Formats: sequence, C-alpha cells, structure tokens
Amino acid sequence: MAEIAVNIVIDKLIPLLRDEVTLLRGVHGEIGSIKDQLGLIKAYLKDADARAERTDGSNAMKEWVKQVREIAYRIEDVIDEYSFKEEKRGRKQGIGGVVSRTSQLLRSVVPRHEISDEIGEIRESLARLNEGRVMLGLDPSGGGEGSGNDGGDGGCRRNDLRLGAQFMDDGELVGVDQTRKMVRGWLFSGDPRRTVVSVVGEGGLGKTTVVSNVYKKQMDERCFDSYAWITVSRSHKVEELLKTMMKNFYEYDSNKSGAVDISEIKDMKALFHKLREYLEGRRYMIVFDDVWDIDFWGEVEFALPDNNNKNRIMITTRDRGVADFCRRFAPVHVHELKPLPLEDAMKLFLHKAFQFDQDNEGCPEELIGFSQNVVNKCDGVPLAIVAIAGLLSTKKKLVSEWQKVLNSLHSKLASDPHLRGYYQVLSESYSDLSYHLKLCLLYFGLFPEDHSISCVKLINLWIMEGFVKKSENKDETTLEEIAEEYLEELIRRSLVKISDVHPYGRVRTCGVHDLMHDFILKKCEEMNFCQVKNRAGLSFHALARRISIQTNSVDDLQSTTNLGKVRSCFVFNFEDFPKPMVKSFLSSFKLLIGLDLEGAPLDYLPEAVGNLFNLKYLSLRRTNVRIIPKFIGKLQNLESLDLKDTEVSELPIEIYKLVKLRHLIAYSYALNTTSTQIVQGVKLNEGIGCLRALEKLACVDVTDDGDGVIDELKSLKHMRRLSIIGVRRHHGKVLCSAIESMNHLCSLSIKAANEHEVVDLQSLKDPPQNLQRLYLHIGLVELPQWIVKLDNLVKLRLYLSMLKEDQLSVLKSLPLLELQLSRSVEVDELHFKDGWFRKLKTLEICMMQGLRTVKIGKGALPSLEELTLQQCPQLVEMPNDIRNLETLKSFCLCEMPDELIICLKEQGGNYDKIKEITFVTSFEQGLFNSRL
Repeated sequence: MAEIAVNIVIDKLIPLLRDEVTLLRGVHGEIGSIKDQLGLIKAYLKDADARAERTDGSNAMKEWVKQVREIAYRIEDVIDEYSFKEEKRGRKQGIGGVVSRTSQLLRSVVPRHEISDEIGEIRESLARLNEGRVMLGLDPSGGGEGSGNDGGDGGCRRNDLRLGAQFMDDGELVGVDQTRKMVRGWLFSGDPRRTVVSVVGEGGLGKTTVVSNVYKKQMDERCFDSYAWITVSRSHKVEELLKTMMKNFYEYDSNKSGAVDISEIKDMKALFHKLREYLEGRRYMIVFDDVWDIDFWGEVEFALPDNNNKNRIMITTRDRGVADFCRRFAPVHVHELKPLPLEDAMKLFLHKAFQFDQDNEGCPEELIGFSQNVVNKCDGVPLAIVAIAGLLSTKKKLVSEWQKVLNSLHSKLASDPHLRGYYQVLSESYSDLSYHLKLCLLYFGLFPEDHSISCVKLINLWIMEGFVKKSENKDETTLEEIAEEYLEELIRRSLVKISDVHPYGRVRTCGVHDLMHDFILKKCEEMNFCQVKNRAGLSFHALARRISIQTNSVDDLQSTTNLGKVRSCFVFNFEDFPKPMVKSFLSSFKLLIGLDLEGAPLDYLPEAVGNLFNLKYLSLRRTNVRIIPKFIGKLQNLESLDLKDTEVSELPIEIYKLVKLRHLIAYSYALNTTSTQIVQGVKLNEGIGCLRALEKLACVDVTDDGDGVIDELKSLKHMRRLSIIGVRRHHGKVLCSAIESMNHLCSLSIKAANEHEVVDLQSLKDPPQNLQRLYLHIGLVELPQWIVKLDNLVKLRLYLSMLKEDQLSVLKSLPLLELQLSRSVEVDELHFKDGWFRKLKTLEICMMQGLRTVKIGKGALPSLEELTLQQCPQLVEMPNDIRNLETLKSFCLCEMPDELIICLKEQGGNYDKIKEITFVTSFEQGLFNSRL
C-alpha cells in the first residue's frame, strides 16, 4: 500500500523543513514543494490503494500505485543518505584544524549538488504522478465500500460471507453450545433495563453465525414484539441504519401499526422521533452486526427508548473497545468468543474436507497427522478451517498434494476462491487501522512463524523505526507509553495474541497466528516493507527496507546483496558466523538503524558495527560477546543497547559518548556454589551522569568503588527502570538522594553486595510516585517508611530482610498484585488477617527457615489466584486456612517437607476447588526467582 510509504516520508520531511537543515540555496524550497505534492497525492491514495487491490483493478492503477510507493522510497533514501553524509562529514571536521575542516567542506560540495539534482528529478516525477491520478479519475474521499475501500473485493463478497453465516443450519455449528446458552441467559435475565449483549472476537470466529442462530430462534418463538437485524459497515451512515431498522420493524409487525413511508422522512431528528414513538411500550430485540466504530452506540442510542420492558440489543464486533463504550449508556454483558479447542476444530475440519467423498471412508490414516498440522495453523478460527478444508477437499487425498497446498497458502490467500473470503476478513481488519498501527502490525512479519515476541523489545523496535508519534496533547506521555497503547489496541482489535502475562497483569510476550502471519508477509512483499530470507538461494531485492534472515546456513549470506538501503536487519537460527563473512555482511550496510543479532553465534562485536553511524538499536542478547570495544563510542545515534545474557561484565568509558542512549540493558544470571541463581551486572566508570537521556539501566554493579557512580545517578532524571547490585551499607544516603531525583521511576531493584549488608533506605523521604515494581534484596531491620506512600505499587519482593510479622501489616493496604517474601521474616508464624491484601493475586513464601504455621483469615487475600511455598523446612502441616481462598487456582509446593506433601495428598478432596496443584521435589533453576 502506497499510503503507508507516503505517510512515512511526509513524517520525515516535516522536521527536515522545520529544523531548517543546511542545504544548498533553493533545495529547501524544492523539499517544501515535494511535501506539498505528496500531500496532494496522499488525499487520493486510499481510493487508489483499494482499487489497485481489487481483483478487477486496472493495470494502469496498479502501476500508478507502484510508482507512488517507489518515489516515496526514493525520497526517503535521499533524506537518509544526505543525513548519513552530513554526519560522516561532521565527524571528520571534528578532527584536525581549520585546514582539515576547509578541505572537508570543499569535498562535500559535490555530493550536495548530487542530492540537489536528485531532489529536482523527484519533484518532476511527482508532478507527472499528479497528472496521472487525474487521468485515472481517483476519488479524494477515499471511495466507498463498494469501490473497494473494505480492502478486498468490495462489499459484495463481504455481504456474501455474512449472508452465509446467517443461514447456517444447527448441524453445521461446532463448539458453540456454551456461547449460545450464555447469550440466551443474558437475553432473558430479569433485568428490566435496556441491556446490551456484545459478542467480541477476531474476524472469522463465527460471531455472526452464533448471534444469528440465537436471533432466529427468538424470532420463531416470538419472545419480543419487534425485531431488527442491521449489518453495520466501516463506512456506515447513521441515517441509513435508522431507516433499515424501521423497515425491519415494519416487516415483522403483523399489525403494521405506525407504519409510514420511510423515504419521506428527510430530517435526522424526525427519524429519531419516529423510532422512539414506534418502540415506546414495545419489547424489542435489535442486532447490530459487525460494528467497527467505538462511538457507534452513541450514534444510535437515543433512537432506542429504555422503557423498562426488558429490551435487548446484541452487538458483534472485533473490537473490545466497542463493547466497553456501551457501558456509558446501558448495562453490558460481554462474551469474548474464543478459537475452537483442538477437538472441535478437528471435527469441523474433517467434516468439511471429507463430507462429499464418494468412497465415504473419511480421512486416510496417512493424512491424520497432516490434518492436525493444518488445524493448528488455523489456530481454531472456524472460517479459516472451513476455507482450507474446502480447498483441500478438491485435491487428491495424497500427502504430497496436500503439502503443496499448505506450502502455497501464503501466495494463494488473495487469489484462490476458497481462501479469498478469509483473506477478505483479515484485510478488513487491517484496512481499518491507522497507518501507524498498520506499520506496527506489519512488523510481526519480520519474526518467524509461531515466534513469541517480547513486548518490551517490540515497543523499542517500533520507536526505533519512528512508528510511534507523540500528539500535541501528550507532552508528558513517553514514547513507550504511547507504543503500549498501540499494542493494547492491536490486542483489543483481536489482531495480536497475548502469549504470556506477568503475574502483575502486564503483557510479557505476544504474537500473531499463522494465517495472520501469512497475510502480513503478503502485505510486506506488496509494499516492500520487509523481505524474509527463509530458504536457501533467496536474494534480497534493491528496494528491501528491512530484512529478516531465518535460515541456519551461513552460505546463504554469500548471496546477500543490495543491502545499502536496508534500515533494519534481524538474524535468526544461525549456527555459525565466520569472521570474514560477518565483516563482509555488516560492511554492506550504509543506512542501518536497527541490528538485532540476538542468539547469533558471536563471541565478539564486529568492528564493522562501528561504521554504522545511523544505528539506533543494537541487540547482542544471548550471544557470547565478552568485550565491548572502544569503537562503541562512534555510534552516537544509538538509543538502545541490549547486552542481556552476554559475557560482558564491564563497559568502556567511551560508552559515555552515546548521549542519545535511552536503554542500557546489561545483566545475566548465573549459579553460585550452592546452585542458587544470582544476577550479574556490568561495572561502569564514573561519567554516567553524561547519559542524561537514559531511561532504563539494568543493571549496574557498584561492588567496587561505586560511590561516584551512585552519586552521578541523580543526574538521570528521566530514569524509569533502575537495577543496581553490589550496594553497601554506606551507600544508603547517596542512593536515596539519587532515587529521589527520579520522578518518573516505575521499576526499582536494589541488591546488596552480600547477605550481611544492612542498607538503610529511611532517608528517602519523597519516593517516586509512579513506582510500580520494587525489588529489595538487602538486609532490612525495618521496612522503609516511604513504602506505604507508594499508591501505584503492584509488585513487591523482599529478600534477605530481617523483619518481624507486625511490620508486614503496614503493607496490607497497598494495591499489590504480586508479593514475594524470600528469607524476609524471622517468625515461626505468618498470619494474613481479615481484610489484608485485597487485590493480591500472587503470593510466594520462600526459604523461611523457621516458619511453622501459615494462617489465612476468612476475609484475607480475597483475590489470590496463585500460592507458592518453597523451601520452608519447618512447615510440616498443611494450612487448613487455604480453604478460605475462594479464588485460588494454582498451588505449588517446591522442595517442601515430605510430611506436608503427604498431608496434602491425604486431604486432596478438601482442595478440589484448586485447578492446579504442583509438587516440585527438586529445585528447578530459576523457577521462583523474580526477574529484574
């Protein structure tokens, strides 16, 4: 889609013009003209993109869109190459005296003239493109649904899919009994108020099918006086919806009372009035199918009177936000439709793939395993299962034939008539996104299929690419917070799946299902967003902007050419990375801003990296790199450096030249002589105060002479996550002073140099109010008084403290979701009293050597879901009070006395409410250690 490419370039041109970058005379005006012409083209791109995507789109239209995209990339290249050359020239000017600087200036004239000539040619090309769009008759409004703005074959196919869903027989429905029962229960609840029932889920899950089935049964039973089914589009008009609603009511009104000629009503206010007048005193049921706009309910709500007559409105939507918005106006019940479980998914697939076989023998034995693979790829989405099963039903029942189909799904998605309907569903969801969200979704194409992606990493990459934009009214909001909102919206729209969640509620990892991944890759190829090398012999084309190398053969790197314009590079699954190959590969980049070598077989940082002047993001995570060379100081645009789980233990003083650095992640875990997991950080020299942009530092080791480093931390006023180890007794006051200056701090981890160090943190009088996660691995005689002031604290870990039970009572009212007490309380009894820790979901009690009894009051821990007891050798009797934990789902005992485990097994029937009880008889590395 050319729209995305043009938007990216306009975003780059605006600061270029605003900052008055030094250019040759006249070039500034040329760039302004380019921006204006791009803005004019942009107004027509939605229509052009949609029409070019349609199967009947003209070759001329497709060629015009392609040229727009290519010229946008050409502009971006000119901008970045100019910045690259200016950066390089600026560095050389800094070396030597006046003669050297004069020589560099003279040598820069030629490339500047070349850039000026290029800009002139681009402006002329844009003028020709603007003439071309007039000849093509493009619509500046973006076109309607019928013109293809729905992102595929237009409205006809969309309506065909919905019509088919509404006329599906009961025998065709699989795995929906519970959903139907739940929805019916809400429809006939005793609440007399007008109530909204919303079925939410990703496209293709069967929302329309289920709701239609329930709706038809209510019509047959005539449980309501009036019925209406309205299919809502992304480009709906409220007036048309209201008229359709009235027609539905009159059609099912046997008395035809109040019927009027709807076409005669021209005024919107009159439509509202007529609907309210008709429905007053009636009991009605209305279905709004496929709602996209969050504020949709606000548009129609006042036409539907709340007459305390048990009126019901059902909504199907892909966006959880639509359902949540309705809560402002009415009681709302939300059912999130889930993918089919494997058994039901397999049943549906086999029925569709073999229902019309003449031999009627069902699935051949050799295709059973293959069928399971297909079902897994569909991720339980019924429409995807039906589409692929339908395609396979037309093929010979041979593994080789079916394998060909599976291998070609990516290329067939948009063209094969069996798959086109599902492609349309995916395309609708994609087309409804803003261009920033489209970019963020496309980024999943850079990762392998089924890859679970760290949300923190993903957010950092989006920011590095410039996808995350601050609006004028969000001056205090960080780019990370805005990116989190982007991710939340993609999840809310059912496009991105949550893979793992932190116990305190934050999403840890995410991904997309296989067919969505195929769809994304197709879009990436169409617009040259990225290119994936996942098979031998595949070379990169000249317009590749981002590359992802997913083969395990180093020989495949020999064919990598045309890398000069690549902005981001990812490497996966490499088994070998010879030095000559590394040097050749990395030296071919010129404009690279992101380099992710996570997991690569490297034990050194290649010198070629030092020449990547534009680099903003560098990840060496999980490599064997031991030393960071001094040339790291040349990467003065670097914003994120990830050294987690490497062998790096010290950083050179040149690191302080990276004044734009925002994230420095450099720690790893190791086992000590007692097989206990310990964290290892990096040592820094004094000078860290220069890194004033730093927001994340995890973690710095101050074991040896850390006084100066800790004192300089107070200059890092933008810090949001700080992890520090090796703290000693005398560091307390200066550390508190540094923390007090970090008003934006969200996560703080402090670890003493050894378990005998008692660090006094009482001098911290005004703690950061945004602090959410606190890890104290230090000797504490008493809890710091400031902890009770942390109104946003959701996670607390106390380790090595020497507290008494009564001091824990001061924590009871904090909004904690996760609490870990490890070697923290010197008592033989822990008593959680009535009303304590009302929000707590996870509680871990570890390595309490003297603990004999745990008591849980009837009103204590009312939200607890997970309880872990680990290495408490004196706790030999099962706490009967665990029965008071009504919400407990998981109970884990790790290296606990045999007597306790026997007691639990003997009383197993008394714990039948707990879904999962786990016994760990030997310590599993890292199982209960919190992450920094």
